[in-house]
Amino acid sequence: MNALGVVFPKACNVLCRFHVAKNVKAKCKMIIHSKDAWNQMMEAWGSVVDCDDVEQFENRVQAFELFVLHGPYLLIMLMVLG
Repeated sequence: MNALGVVFPKACNVLCRFHVAKNVKAKCKMIIHSKDAWNQMMEAWGSVVDCDDVEQFENRVQAFELFVLHGPYLLIMLMVLG
């Protein structure tokens, strides 16, 4: 991904939804062991990626961030982003 900007400086990065979800699941599985917590996390994540427009996406990202910050999920967010 780093070479993309060098080789094609005007190209847009497009991430595969499948591979992003796979990464999120892999990182979350290391931290979330409760089935209920797992279901809540995946439902929250699913609501972010299943949006019809930009405004809905931004609203759901805010809700996801609040979910992560108010639960034991802050480490997950840091791991996925880092």
